Amino acid sequence: MADTEQIASAAAPLADQVKEQTQQAVQQGQQYAGQAVGLVSTKLKATLAEQKDSLATSITDAAQLLKQNGGSFRSQGLGVLAAPYLDQAADKLTEVGTTIQQKSIDEVIQDTENFGRTQPAYFLAAAAVIGFAAARFLKSSGAQAAA
Repeated sequence: MADTEQIASAAAPLADQVKEQTQQAVQQGQQYAGQAVGLVSTKLKATLAEQKDSLATSITDAAQLLKQNGGSFRSQGLGVLAAPYLDQAADKLTEVGTTIQQKSIDEVIQDTENFGRTQPAYFLAAAAVIGFAAARFLKSSGAQAAA
């Protein structure tokens, strides 16, 4: 029995040392994981900010085209009834593009989350339309690249 007690008393400091080293390794792992998540988050936000700016520019360009088409409809005497609606749509698109351009990516994400919570049906419908448009765009881009 005395040998067992001696072994146990000798092993206790070793067990404490292993436990301490394990805790340090876990803390280091958590620290590295946190840094990795922070780096990925920063890069993702930078990429999203670039895409946000590109989207805002595209929306504003579409609004300008819509205004030009509304003006050409009026000058040709066509679309007298449609021209005011085209102007309204162009104004709304310009407003959306400007709003997106002025907001930070965090604000855009928060607005999107709020819209999804308050208007889930519209959010899902918009997501489906955007997904369909993106799929069509990617499909046509792939066909052009293959040709």
